[in-house]
Amino acid sequence: LNKFSLNSYSSIEWLKAGKILVHPTESIWGLGCDAFNEKAVDKIFKIKKRKRNKNFILLSESLNSVKQYVKKINKDDEDYLSKYWPGAYTFLIQYNENLPKHLHNHTSKVAVRVSNHLPIKNLFKGFEGLIVSTSANISGKENINDPVKILDFFEYEEMAYYDECLGKNTSASKIIDLETKTIIRI
Repeated sequence: LNKFSLNSYSSIEWLKAGKILVHPTESIWGLGCDAFNEKAVDKIFKIKKRKRNKNFILLSESLNSVKQYVKKINKDDEDYLSKYWPGAYTFLIQYNENLPKHLHNHTSKVAVRVSNHLPIKNLFKGFEGLIVSTSANISGKENINDPVKILDFFEYEEMAYYDECLGKNTSASKIIDLETKTIIRI
């Protein structure tokens, strides 16, 4: 471990402090932060050079922990989600007025994933809320898949990596619109 690599507990505290966490997902290294901390979310937009109209995926501990931020999900859709969650599937779901304004967008939908990747599940043992998760790159450019290279590339002082391993998936999560069941990203 070096001063920029964190264990599970330290990663949770890092997120709570409003800092950027380089974290492993099921397939790639991501940049994450506390989704409810507007300044932290702004930092990720800035360092990724990402357009404001392109939102981020939000990681949630469970379907129950996201329900307060989305419009009522009917029984059929809950059953549908339970076939894929937890897992490497991101769903676009209509959000409600409880979702903080800085996470709103022109589609009225938020991208949410309930991960089955143990390092992510461990973060939620001590972190309540939602975590932004986006690929570790400049928007539109190739992903960087080495946490130390990610830190070197972005040269951002309040960034550290969660010292855990990537999952075995070879591609990013599939994105599905819950309302239409249309696959947005394979």
